[in-house]
Amino acid sequence: MNIRQKFWKNRKAPCFNAKFIFVFSLLFIIQTIQAQKQPELETALMKMGHVWCGVTANGDKGNFDYRAGFFPNDYDILGIRGQEQDVWTGAGFRLIATNWVDPIDTLHEVAIYGPTNEFMPRGKVIQPMKNYIRYKYPDQMTDFKAVELENFGIHDPGKFGELTCDQLIEVTTENIMGVQLERKILSWSQNFNNDYVIVDVVFINVSEDTLKNFYINIESNGANTYRSSGSNPSPAAGERFNTATTWQHYYGGRVGDTLRVFSEYSADDPLVPGDNMGAPAPSQGGRLLNQKFIWYSILHASKAPFTNSAEDEDDFLQPKVTYVGKSNLFPYNNEGDEFGDKNFWAIRGAYSDFFPMSGSTWPETHHAANTDELGTADYANHPAGTQQSNNSKMYSSFGPYTFAPGQKIRLAVASGYSGLSLEKAKEIGNKWLKETLTDPIGIPDARTGFFPSNFVFPLDATEMDMRKDRWLSTGIDSLLKSAWRAKWNFDHDYKIPMTPPPPSKINITGLGTGVEIKWADLEAENMANFAGYRIMRRLSNMDTVFFEEIYSSGPEDRASEHLYVDKKVLIGAQYYYYIQAKAKISENDPNADPLSRGKIIYSSRVLVPNIYWINPPHFSQDDLTKIRIVPNPYNINDPLLELQGWTDQRGIQFYNLPGKVTIKIFTESGDLVQQIEHESSVSSGYEFWDMISRNQQVISSGVYIAVFQKPNGETAYQKLLVVR
Repeated sequence: MNIRQKFWKNRKAPCFNAKFIFVFSLLFIIQTIQAQKQPELETALMKMGHVWCGVTANGDKGNFDYRAGFFPNDYDILGIRGQEQDVWTGAGFRLIATNWVDPIDTLHEVAIYGPTNEFMPRGKVIQPMKNYIRYKYPDQMTDFKAVELENFGIHDPGKFGELTCDQLIEVTTENIMGVQLERKILSWSQNFNNDYVIVDVVFINVSEDTLKNFYINIESNGANTYRSSGSNPSPAAGERFNTATTWQHYYGGRVGDTLRVFSEYSADDPLVPGDNMGAPAPSQGGRLLNQKFIWYSILHASKAPFTNSAEDEDDFLQPKVTYVGKSNLFPYNNEGDEFGDKNFWAIRGAYSDFFPMSGSTWPETHHAANTDELGTADYANHPAGTQQSNNSKMYSSFGPYTFAPGQKIRLAVASGYSGLSLEKAKEIGNKWLKETLTDPIGIPDARTGFFPSNFVFPLDATEMDMRKDRWLSTGIDSLLKSAWRAKWNFDHDYKIPMTPPPPSKINITGLGTGVEIKWADLEAENMANFAGYRIMRRLSNMDTVFFEEIYSSGPEDRASEHLYVDKKVLIGAQYYYYIQAKAKISENDPNADPLSRGKIIYSSRVLVPNIYWINPPHFSQDDLTKIRIVPNPYNINDPLLELQGWTDQRGIQFYNLPGKVTIKIFTESGDLVQQIEHESSVSSGYEFWDMISRNQQVISSGVYIAVFQKPNGETAYQKLLVVR
């Protein structure tokens, strides 16, 4: 019986009068508010590069959604929902020891504890979480509307010291075993290192116990994620892909491997006809909807516990254990298992030995087989796989260590999202659909590309399908380069070249002369390696349309305020813009990786949000007979409406209007449908109507009368035909 139970047992039955109920309710509310303020329950968002993550202070799973507000589909973002204890931001570290005594003096032959458990239901935060960003959103106006987004961290560049990351989150927690976890999560926005985040953790034994057979176990996959691309337009029925239908592969277990990378990529679903690797969407020109690889790479794992950081040495053979599968499907042979624990059986490598990796593996390691090397076209045909709700995880175990009081262990892991660009995925898919696709140049294996040499293509794959898949395999080269860059970043103490700051002010306005773009970025221009600016533009917000460069300058482009007028626009179309500062990496920068030296890096793409579009207007004039209604007749099935950027395919445009005029729309029977007051401060003779009546209803098919009236009473009439 606990203290609370004893308290209530020994109390006399209270009189539950109204006053008591009020006081009790008030105390409950106060306790609830205090609980909500507990540091264990704090969360933060990391939204700097292509990988957006939620961070829970206590290291447990969470629930994050980034799609509201600004989730730019053109930037190909992977949003980690956090509903599983995946390693992206250091969630779910499981610590294991043998012969451990818990706080109530119970001896555990095997103890396995995550950040939350029966002793610490909410975990325990020692140092509250801090979330710092180097740069904030610019002061931005688009067509006289302020672009207002709340910064997703504390803007304090001074907190970064010599680190060049653009976002830094720090928090310290404590596991029930008496091990503190000093966790740092770092993210970069510069274009050579913006497809991964790094979680760097120091484990400190602050208990009085020496932890024997001490393991650290992590897991990850990309099943519970959001993709910013692939929903506008939405895939047709049957074209949506299952994020859990993946091949999984560990590179680092065999003698000669030079990195430690666990990755997964789109597999074919054997239950669906045809080859759907990469998730091609025939209804959208064949573009690939699942063209990238999700991965994590080990950058550092201590060879042995240490007390002085100078003594810490990376052990390339860590993790000693890797395996894949769905945890409740792991096989278990308990004969001869001295511990009798299925989870520990897998964590220490027995499952990997039961299902071993082929080839010459490193000595004293235990690596399970890769699912794409099993000689089968079925991604789930392994001991812990299933085609139904697979959600197979990629597991790594570090240890065993003998972890004495006061000692430390360091683990650094990069998690990323790399592969084919959206533009390349569209190009490959289009050619695949038209059956004009050729093989990529320079692939290591003419049959399998970058896939394993014994990779088995889907059983009903055509030659054109296999060419598509070989293009998909080139993402392996991309992810290995990204993992190599992350390792370089770690080895150079996170001092790679720093992203230039975004503009401090941006003002984009549609005028009668074109789209006027003004900006200022004195901080970037004060950098020694400042290299100018570029302006990017695109028409509509469809996934299938991409930004193009319309302006590029050099280091001489310095001013207190810049002005560029985009005159090559379609009147009334929907345009989006962003501006980036440029910096050039020195040819001999020792902190830059050799492949990026001498190249251009750009200020953060995500710090220049595209919330509002620009409709380029037209000069006004006073002759009512020159007013034009476009399109007229209006037909909702006209594909040109979508090309103009109207993703809902609804809109009427009025051209050549006077500077001030009243527009009234009537039905043929004389009922007033809508009244629009046009009065332009930018000499615009253009007005857009969304075809919504004054009763907030979409107008139906029929003939309408448009009446144009100037302030002096002069009036003109035109017919409008609508076909829906």
